Amino acid sequence: MRTLPEQRERYLRDTPAVRLGNLASELLRLSAWIEMRGHDGDVVGLIRRIAWLIEWNADAASAELADMQREICRWRRAWPMDTERLTVASRARLMSSRVIQLSGLLDA
Repeated sequence: MRTLPEQRERYLRDTPAVRLGNLASELLRLSAWIEMRGHDGDVVGLIRRIAWLIEWNADAASAELADMQREICRWRRAWPMDTERLTVASRARLMSSRVIQLSGLLDA
């Protein structure tokens, strides 16, 4: 497995729009894993990865992305949230939709 700096370097090779598209994809993956009641350790790892992806989008940063990152970090600290799983999955899907809109990839 690549180190965090190696992952960051690879991620930053893409254009900002593609990076946001990848972030949207990871948020959808998170939603699916939560709904399938995936292994909690894997879910936490994916949440951590998503937080880093947002961090690495500094050039496309907005207050909206920063708010998403704070919310995602709260999920990681509180996981597992058995009673809130479906709410978190739904929220991750909504975030994914918003991030893909921000990317502009659907406008092309």
